[in-house]
Amino acid sequence: MNQILSMQQSQTPNSKPPKQKKPKKEKQINYGRPSDKANIVSITRVFCILIILFGFTLIGDATYGIISSKPSLKDTVNVTANAIGSNVTIRAVGNMPIQSLNYRWNQGTETTVQGNGTVELEATVQIPTGNNILNMSVIDYYGNKTEYQKQYINEQEDASKPTIEISVSGNMLNITATDETEMSYLTYSWNNATPTRVDIDGASTDKTVLKTSIEVQKGENTLSIVAVDADGNTATRTENIKGANKPTFTVSADGTNLVVDAQDDEGINKIEITVDGVTSESDVDNLKELQATLPITPGEHTITITVTNINGLSEEQSFTVTL
Repeated sequence: MNQILSMQQSQTPNSKPPKQKKPKKEKQINYGRPSDKANIVSITRVFCILIILFGFTLIGDATYGIISSKPSLKDTVNVTANAIGSNVTIRAVGNMPIQSLNYRWNQGTETTVQGNGTVELEATVQIPTGNNILNMSVIDYYGNKTEYQKQYINEQEDASKPTIEISVSGNMLNITATDETEMSYLTYSWNNATPTRVDIDGASTDKTVLKTSIEVQKGENTLSIVAVDADGNTATRTENIKGANKPTFTVSADGTNLVVDAQDDEGINKIEITVDGVTSESDVDNLKELQATLPITPGEHTITITVTNINGLSEEQSFTVTL
């Protein structure tokens, strides 16, 4: 122990202890302040948003290009405007249902004829006096609008309307329309149904008169007549017409007798029986039911029977019989 102690004491008091090396400090990298990090994150986010928006813009442009490059659809509608006297008939015909037909004179009010799912539209208009422009347009099935124009000059000043006369002959009703200058056409309809049009015959020598005959309908009906002259003047007439039924009958043989049983709701006026060209006629006192008997010789005969009621309506049958 003394030795160890002496050894420690043998060191010179003024001697300096040896220098100890300091541990090396690791080099620190400065990544910036916390505020700088936040700015970098914000810039990155803004840049990403801009890229996304730019992508949407490209997609939108591409979509618009696809839609706008689709060819537009259009139907071919044939439009004609033909003048008869002082009237013009406008007619539009398409392959697909037409939405509407529109027309107006000069700068006047426009009139529209709706299509209602039809491929053909028509309108008849009167030409005003003087020099006029008819403006027309059609809107086809796909919504395309096509416009037309046509000029018309009306120098006539006839202001007189036609007159309409009605007469009954049997089960036929006769209509006569007369004008002091020239008739154009007339229309008639039963019970507000679609009118039937009758035009003046172009080969007629007397164009001031237009006639037609129609069959009287059974029962009570309303007949509407419209007559239009060449200058567009229009007359109308409405009548309640009572149409009677025709008589009915049956034929039988009783030995060498021909037996006719006839009926009519209003009353029978006459019976005619023709056997091999020989006619036997009997007048009847308006009976609703009757029986007529005519003797004939044995053998084959050609027979025609006609029964007429009090309204002048007749029913006829022809046949061959062997007795």
